[in-house]
Amino acid sequence: MNANIKSRVRPIATTSVAAWTFLLTVGFGHAAHAQQWPTKPIKILEPFPAGVARDGDTRFFAEKLTGILGQQVYVENRPGAAGRMAGQAAVNAAPDGYTFNMMGTTDILTKYLYKLSYDMERDLVAVTMIKTAPAGIVVRPSLPAKSLRELISLATDHPGEMTYGSTGAGGFLHVNALLFSSITNTKFRHVPYASGNPVTDVLGGHIDMVFDGIGPTYLGHIKAEKLRALAVTGEKRTDALPDVPTFIESGVPTYDTHIFYGMFAPKGTPESIVVKMQQAISQILQEPALRHRWASEGATPVGSTSAEFAARIRSESDRWGKVIRANNIKIE
Repeated sequence: MNANIKSRVRPIATTSVAAWTFLLTVGFGHAAHAQQWPTKPIKILEPFPAGVARDGDTRFFAEKLTGILGQQVYVENRPGAAGRMAGQAAVNAAPDGYTFNMMGTTDILTKYLYKLSYDMERDLVAVTMIKTAPAGIVVRPSLPAKSLRELISLATDHPGEMTYGSTGAGGFLHVNALLFSSITNTKFRHVPYASGNPVTDVLGGHIDMVFDGIGPTYLGHIKAEKLRALAVTGEKRTDALPDVPTFIESGVPTYDTHIFYGMFAPKGTPESIVVKMQQAISQILQEPALRHRWASEGATPVGSTSAEFAARIRSESDRWGKVIRANNIKIE
């Protein structure tokens, strides 16, 4: 009887030891792999086409990361489908620390506008927020509103008459305006542009304003008085436009939107690799030349932790989800 018991127990014990040995081997191998990282080139997926919008920043970081990490870091542009091509490619990539992607405000909006097979919060790891820029209201100089208070008064007296341009329904310029309208109880007429540029039509006086991130596209025109910025978001004025008051100063403190972007990795990427990448980017963001250039453009370098960036994504997602649902914006 005892012999039979021993014969039955022995294989179970042997199997358990083998299983634990396997798990420990895999675990140590995974840790060793993370410690050695990187041992081959690293790819950054960029949703914008080469030479367009954020692509220049992404290539700058790829070059700097190459020097810091000791392996070639290169950019692979995956434009199309409002960032969904790059997002899906990132989700499908192996979580081994050799594929990252840039995502930002637009990708948060996309979540609510399209039927996606992935979720950026569920299927990707937020590595670090890299850059933020304030939003603002930019109007044609001939508009009879010299301040935010005057704009609100004018809109109250003439609901739905003043026009604002956007790059399309559900885009940042559109939802940004809708949020402002809901906060201030005002109404404007939306002029979406399937192609072309709403900024050109503000300059030409064909539309009255845009609700957009304040960056190089606008700064030169504002300084040349070809456009007028009524207010910018943030707790303090931007160095790029020191004479333009904040929304807080102008009496609308709850309107505080920003455009931003950061780096993500496929879910399952080892935490040690995520931390190393975050630290490398943070090092780049401390460079005086970069900080000076971004300050002149109204932007701010961030360099957050993974947890901080994930929290910001959740907060922004909640905000824009409410705006999109409240206005029943859908794109099939």
